[in-house]
Order: sequence, then structure tokens, then C-alpha cells
Amino acid sequence: MPAIAIDVAVLLPTATRTIVERVNARFDVAAGNGFRFDATHHPHVTLGQHFVNTHQLTEMCGRVATVLSAMPPLDLRVTGARGGRTAQVLVVAPTPALQRLHEQLMDTLASYEVTGDVAAFQQDDDPPRDADIAWVTRFRADSSFARFDPHITVGIGPDPVTGDPFTFTARTIAVCRLGRFCTCRDQLAHWTL
Repeated sequence: MPAIAIDVAVLLPTATRTIVERVNARFDVAAGNGFRFDATHHPHVTLGQHFVNTHQLTEMCGRVATVLSAMPPLDLRVTGARGGRTAQVLVVAPTPALQRLHEQLMDTLASYEVTGDVAAFQQDDDPPRDADIAWVTRFRADSSFARFDPHITVGIGPDPVTGDPFTFTARTIAVCRLGRFCTCRDQLAHWTL
């Protein structure tokens, strides 16, 4: 059963995307060491990352649509920035609505999850790193439910980012194919809240 690596994600409204793109432009992306946000690299807040059965993608998206059908737009707040071993991120304050949506989607997608590998990722760019495959494989165990950590990855590298807190209202949820650095690449489906 062929797998596809997906991110169910909150996509950013235009004004917020512009802010995030300016931050992303500061990073060096030479030699595959990062990424630029563009028409096929979407800044986002991850709700869940999964390897799912390609043949069940349409059915799975129907189930996601059902979860989202009564969901109002999400009022979110970026509270600051932090750096990790590889990624620099803007921290998104958790809210009850965001946590509930994350948990509902994780529950909904559990039965569609399969084992995945490098072939499950977007194939028109540098291949995923071993760390990307491991991240998606371990997302349910390491980064969901009580460990859910909403954020917007803005770049790859050691240079820390700073920025003032800001708020935004998110109205678009998408299923995107994952690429290198677990970036949201091609949109496979999307919904408006």
C-alpha cells in the first residue's frame, strides 16, 4: 500500500504570510540548507503530520471535512520566537479551540496511518532528510495531544529570529504533501472555516 506524507495544517492569511515570508527571507538556503516560502512552500501551523494510504486519501479528506464543518475561524496569537536544533519558529499560543481541533483530527486520521519512507514525500525538490521521515513517523507519539506545540517554522539554521507578538484569524485548513524539512508543499485539499 503506497504511502503519502501529509500535513493537515492551518494556512496563514495573506497579511500574516507576508510577515512570515519577510522573516524567512533572512535565512541562507544555499546548497539545500533551508527553504523559501513560495507558491509551493506554504507557511503554516501543523495540526498533524502523517503517512497515510494514498488510495484512501479522498476518503480521509472527506472525514477531515466532516470535522471542520462546524469549526469557526481560529483566532491565534504569535507570542514570540524560539530556536531548536535545526529550525527557527514563531510560537503560537495554544488555545482550547486549536487544541480541540488538533485532537479531533488526530483521532480521525489514526485509522488511515501507515508506514512511510522517502518515496512518500514530494519528489520535485531535494529529498527529505532522515530526520524528516523520523519526525513524521514519530509525530503521534512525540508531538501530539498533551505534547502538541503549535508554531510556524520560519527557517532553518542557527540564527535566532525575533519579532513582536501579533494576532491573526485563520480561515483555511489544508492537507498538504510534505517536502524536505517537513515543509507544506502541494495542497491536496483545503477548506474555509
